[in-house]
Amino acid sequence: MKWLLFFTLIFATGFPAMARKPATAEIYSGHITDGQGNGVEYATIVLLQDEIQKAGTTTDNKGNFTMEAKAGTYKVIVRCIGYEPLQKELLLAASMHDTLSLKASSYALKEVVVQAKNIERKADRFILSVSPSAGKDGTELLSQAPGVWLAEDNISINGAQGTKVFVDNREIKLTGEELLTYLRSLKSEDIRRIEVIPIAGAEYEASSRGGIILISLRRRQTNGIQGSVTAGGALSSTLTRYMPSGTLNARLGKWTVNAAASGNFTPKNESMMTSVRQYPDNDNRFSSLSRFDTRSDYGTERIGAIFEIDTVNSIGAEIEYVGQLSKGNSYSETELTKQEWLINSTGDYNQKDDYNTLSATANYLHKLDDKGSLLKWIVDYASKKSTGKNNYYVVQKAAGREIDSTYRSNSDATYKIVTTDISMNKYFRKGMSLNTGLKYTHTFMDDNSCYEGLSADQQWSISPAYGYALKYKENIMGIYASFSTEINRWTFIAGLRGEYTRTANESDRIKRDYFDLFPNLSATYAFNNLKTWMLVGQYTRNIERPAFYTLNPNRLQTSDYSYNIGNPYLQPTYIHRFSTTLVYNYRYTLTIGGNLHRNLIREFCKVDAVDPDVSYITYENHDVENHWFVAASIPVQPVPWLNLAANFVGVRQDIRMTEKAAFAHHYLAFANATATFTLPKDITLEGQYSGTSRLYSGNSEVAPRHIVSLFARKKLAGNRFLITVSADNIFNRYNDFASHIETYTSQSHFESGHLGRTFKATLTWNFNSGRKVKKPTIERGVNSERNRLNEK
Repeated sequence: MKWLLFFTLIFATGFPAMARKPATAEIYSGHITDGQGNGVEYATIVLLQDEIQKAGTTTDNKGNFTMEAKAGTYKVIVRCIGYEPLQKELLLAASMHDTLSLKASSYALKEVVVQAKNIERKADRFILSVSPSAGKDGTELLSQAPGVWLAEDNISINGAQGTKVFVDNREIKLTGEELLTYLRSLKSEDIRRIEVIPIAGAEYEASSRGGIILISLRRRQTNGIQGSVTAGGALSSTLTRYMPSGTLNARLGKWTVNAAASGNFTPKNESMMTSVRQYPDNDNRFSSLSRFDTRSDYGTERIGAIFEIDTVNSIGAEIEYVGQLSKGNSYSETELTKQEWLINSTGDYNQKDDYNTLSATANYLHKLDDKGSLLKWIVDYASKKSTGKNNYYVVQKAAGREIDSTYRSNSDATYKIVTTDISMNKYFRKGMSLNTGLKYTHTFMDDNSCYEGLSADQQWSISPAYGYALKYKENIMGIYASFSTEINRWTFIAGLRGEYTRTANESDRIKRDYFDLFPNLSATYAFNNLKTWMLVGQYTRNIERPAFYTLNPNRLQTSDYSYNIGNPYLQPTYIHRFSTTLVYNYRYTLTIGGNLHRNLIREFCKVDAVDPDVSYITYENHDVENHWFVAASIPVQPVPWLNLAANFVGVRQDIRMTEKAAFAHHYLAFANATATFTLPKDITLEGQYSGTSRLYSGNSEVAPRHIVSLFARKKLAGNRFLITVSADNIFNRYNDFASHIETYTSQSHFESGHLGRTFKATLTWNFNSGRKVKKPTIERGVNSERNRLNEK
């Protein structure tokens, strides 16, 4: 219970100082609206006397504000991105309530206005308020958010993988280029706010280890149709990919209907891997060349409807279908010399995999008051069915003899997840809220695989050593509470999540039954009223449960001498995450912290027990792996038409693979830099650099890699059309990695179409019919569990 003592000490030392306020202070509160009477959120209000700031604050998401100041005469200045600045005189003789109205800006805001508080740091998150006149798409806005990295089709916070993206409380299940294409279809006119949560709190699943990005869309008028259609593609010498997508949102009266469809069709995706082994002596030598040609078709369709019963109650439902068909052919050539005996082997492999996922969501929402308090109940169901058919033909030649072998495998897997979640978020007053909830998740997995070999008399016989049958059940019950409060310049968020987990691997008779507590705490101190200097401390405990493909003991052959296989004995990873962040001018950040892992799941290269010339990749738990890091985010705008953003993370990695092993120490570096040029006629040019130092995992390492990409965007017809073209990885850098095994070191070079130099282009059409619609969405409760269904 050390964490409880830590909470107690923090609160005991912090609250006496926070409770003090000027004895003669008066309360100045009010409401700020736009020209249509809607509340303006995150506007900055300051009180000046003789041009010296005496007090300041920002509006909440309803446009309300409250501050304290001594009685007297003040100059009031109100600023917000996208609106004309407001200035007035104020005689504060007693506590009073004021109503102010802002006019929309009709011109591009100058730099002095841009530096108004469009970025705010709360105790656990950054909040980026978006101006409707910013003229940017979703990816451009995200790249301006502190600590957010966009590199190689990935989105991360301070370089941490596993970041989840939500739009209006619904997790976006797309990944890679599909996710970025979707975000580019969102414009600044659509996005109201972006929130970046580096360390997720108790209200999110304990497995939310990579942080959260929340995108809130603007409130719109009723009745009408709005949507977008995107056509995109990627091309290189070894890759051809088409990426169409479309969305449609319609509202009529109390009904709202949302529909979306996207595809990823890859008729050509060629890859190549070369490998050599270095043995302690010169009597053994090994080299291989493998070529892969994988063709895949991926599609997703989603439709949902929401019915608003009255002003405080609504119900919704959504159905989503995802399907993928993948066909892969590979060919390998290997030369192995063992004590002057030369063995030549060739292999032909044909692999076909497909899966279909059907999910459904239903929820009920009840508004408790006009402050934003909400009671919600969510029920989710997801079912995935996958099949695999693989055929292998191998020929070995040695000492004038030729041996061929033919075998095949058939696999079937069924996954089912059912979740129910009930929660309440209660706001008591400005800055004080309580969030509580209960959640139950049931998971069932049934995997089967059968391997058969062709005998000399052309009969198929089963190979029991390679086949398997895995039945796995998992039940998780969670309860959580999170409390937040603001007192003077202090902000606190304290939460606790308890999860009881019961798992059963019926095939191997492995049962686990455990209860875990996941506390989190965020504390923020602002050194001045405008919060231009802030210090933020955060702590949380997370869990990372094994993805289902890492548990699956299906043997996937990649060449004559190598294969991949899962490990059903994996244990979950526990992570202690803590950091201290210094924030200047809302967007410049310097963070120092650590991520302490216990039983971290890592890929590991091993030698096959039957044939020592064969190696395989599996997954194991590291006993301890600690990451001590420093991260910096530095945005600069030297001139109005140029934005520069740089992010850097330095890490000291301490690894102890087993309890009795010694620690291994490594120093890692990650860098990301973006230069954005805003040119006339709605043209944007962008250059991006992403680099990593040498990385270490298990007994393997990945060579350093540096990527440079160029982008261009053009808006047409009043921003109804967006054209994007890019050249990714223009210097054509590929992956090199090495594995250190007991008897040799293996070095490999991997070239893939989507990893090398690639040219991409997309065209997005955004349309509206009638008045712009409000876009409520169905909130889900099973997102973390569904992520574990994803293929590697």
